[in-house]
Amino acid sequence: MEGVIFLKNRILVVFALIAAIAFYGGPAEAKKTVIKDIDKRDWQVIAPQDSDAPLHDYAILYDAGGTDGSIGVIGIPSMRTYRHIKCGVDLHNFPFSGSNAGNNNGTPDGKYFYVSDKGADTVVEVNLQTGMPERIFALPKPFGIHHSAALAPNGKYLFATGELTGRMLKLRLADGATTVLDIPPAPSAPDYPDTSKDGRYVFSGNYYHSAVMVFSQDPFKLIKEIPVGKNPHGTNVSPTNRMVVVCDKLSATLSIIDVDKLRVHRVIPTGAGPLHNQVDSLGKYDYQSCFVSDSTSKIDLMRGQLVDEFPVHYRVGHNSIAPDNAYYVSQNKFSTGLFTPTGIVFAVNFELQDIDETSPTYGKTVKLIPVDGEPHEGRQIFGSYIQRWNTGKGNDLFEKGYDLGDYHVSFDKGPGLSSKERPSIEPTHTGDSMRAWIPRDDGKPGVTKEGDVYVVRVKAFSYGYVPRFIHVPQGAKVRIILTNIDKAAGLTKNPDVTMGFTPAGYYGPRTMLFGVRGMSVVGEFVAKKAGEFEYYCQQFCGPLHLEMRGTFFVDPPGGKASLASGDYDDISKQETMLSEHERQWIVGTNKLLNKLNEGNEPTI
Repeated sequence: MEGVIFLKNRILVVFALIAAIAFYGGPAEAKKTVIKDIDKRDWQVIAPQDSDAPLHDYAILYDAGGTDGSIGVIGIPSMRTYRHIKCGVDLHNFPFSGSNAGNNNGTPDGKYFYVSDKGADTVVEVNLQTGMPERIFALPKPFGIHHSAALAPNGKYLFATGELTGRMLKLRLADGATTVLDIPPAPSAPDYPDTSKDGRYVFSGNYYHSAVMVFSQDPFKLIKEIPVGKNPHGTNVSPTNRMVVVCDKLSATLSIIDVDKLRVHRVIPTGAGPLHNQVDSLGKYDYQSCFVSDSTSKIDLMRGQLVDEFPVHYRVGHNSIAPDNAYYVSQNKFSTGLFTPTGIVFAVNFELQDIDETSPTYGKTVKLIPVDGEPHEGRQIFGSYIQRWNTGKGNDLFEKGYDLGDYHVSFDKGPGLSSKERPSIEPTHTGDSMRAWIPRDDGKPGVTKEGDVYVVRVKAFSYGYVPRFIHVPQGAKVRIILTNIDKAAGLTKNPDVTMGFTPAGYYGPRTMLFGVRGMSVVGEFVAKKAGEFEYYCQQFCGPLHLEMRGTFFVDPPGGKASLASGDYDDISKQETMLSEHERQWIVGTNKLLNKLNEGNEPTI
C-alpha cells in the first residue's frame, strides 16, 4: 500500500513539473516572471474559508469616509463597495435614527443617519431608504464639531462635541434648535460622546483634561469630570447601561466607569495605543482598536480582563461590529505596500475579521479591501432594513410606510419634511478656491505679502505646524503653501505619511489640502468672512494626530478676530454648502442658538 501511495506521489510531481514547464516556457524563458522580495512578503494572512462573495449581503456597513466627504456603503461579508453618498467635506461620526438601545449600532428605525462634518462644521441628515442627504443642520458658530454619535433614547435629540472650541451641544432634530455649553478650563477638547440608555447622562471624553465628562441630558448641563487614563479617545456606553468603556490612548488601558456610581470601577491593561471600542450586543465583549500594536484587543467585560488579540494590517483607527456579532471590521489607517498605487494619496483599508467563536475561521482575517478617504465611524445594520424602492413600490412606501418586524416605519411625519417630497441635496465639497501641486517649497514659514496676495507658508510635521497662528485681513487674497517636512516615519511604520491642513467651518470647503512628502500643495481663496478658525490635520498621520492644530485668524477692519468677534451669524447660515434653490433644507443656524427649553425637553 505504501508503495502505491509513493508511486502516485511521484506521478503527481512529474505532472506538476510538466505543467510548470509548459506554463513558464521552460528555463530559457524564466525571466518573464521575476519574483521580488516584496512579492514574497506575507502582507495579509487570509483564512482559507469564509472567503466567498455572496450576491446578497445580510448586513450593510455605513462608514463616514472622512476626507472624501462621502458615506461609503459596504456589504457584509462580501466587503463590496456598493456606493458613495456625497455629504460634505470631512465626515466623522454618526448615529442611526431610532433608539440608542443596544451597542454602538443602536436600534435603527430604518429612516435616517446623522453624520458630523468636521470640515464644514455641520451635521448632515441622510435618508437611509433613498440613500440621499435631505437636510443640513447649520450648527451655531463658532462651534468646531468633531462627533455627533450620541442620540437620546427617544431619538429626538443629538449630542455633539465641539472639539475645536471646547464646547458641547444638544440639538433638537425637529428644527435644529440647540443648547451650547462652554467647557472650562482651557485647553478643553470634548471628544467621542455617548448617551446612557435611560435618558439620564451624556458621557464624553475630554482629550486634554484626561477625563470623562458627565452631563445630564435634560436639562443639559455638566455634572462632573471623572479622571481616567491619559488622553481618552473612544467613549462608549455598554448595551446593559451598567458601564462606560473608555480607550485611554496614551496609557494603553481600558477604563471602565460604573454608570450608577459615576466613578472608575476598573482599569484593564490592553494593547498599545487604544483608540476605539465596539461592545457586542450582549455587553459581554468589548473589541478595542489598538493603533500602535497593530491589533484588535478582545476584553471580557464581566471578567474584566484581556482574553484575545487579533493582528491587523495595519495602524487601525476606527472599527465597527456586525449586528449579529459575527464579524468585526478593523478600519485601518495605512495601507502602504498593500495595493497598486493610484495617485498621490494612497488608499487605506478595511479588514473583516471573524469573531464568531463557533466558526472555524474565528480570529482570522477573511477579507481585506482598499477604501478611499480617511474613514472614521462605521456602523452596521441588517440589509433587510433597506427596502426595494425601484420596483413600483415607491408610492406606497412614501405614503403608507412599511413594517420592520413588529415596528411600522412611516415617513408621513418626518422632521420638517413632507411625505410627498423627499429632498435629494448634494452638499458642495469645494468652492471659490484653487488647488495645485508644486515641487517642494523650501521658503521660510510665515506670512508674507507678494503683490496683493498674502502668501502663507505652513510646514507640517509629526505632530504640529509652523506657524501655529496665522493672521490675514478680511477680504485678502490668500495663498496657502503646505509642505510636509517629516523625514522619518517613526511609530507610523509608513514611509509615506500624509499631512493635512483644513480650517474648520467656513474655510473648510475652500482648503482640504494634503501634504505629501517631497512635494508641496497650494490652496488659494479669498478671506471673505472674519473670525477665528481652528485648522487641523484631516489626514490621520500617527498616534498624536489630534495634537496637530493651529489657528487661522481673519481679522476684521480695525480689529482682531476671536471666538467672540467675527461674522459668525452670517457664517452659520452655511449658504455656500448648497445651491440657492436648495437652501430651504438648511435648518438651525445662530438664530436657534440656546432656544431649547431645558428641563422640558424630555429625552425618554
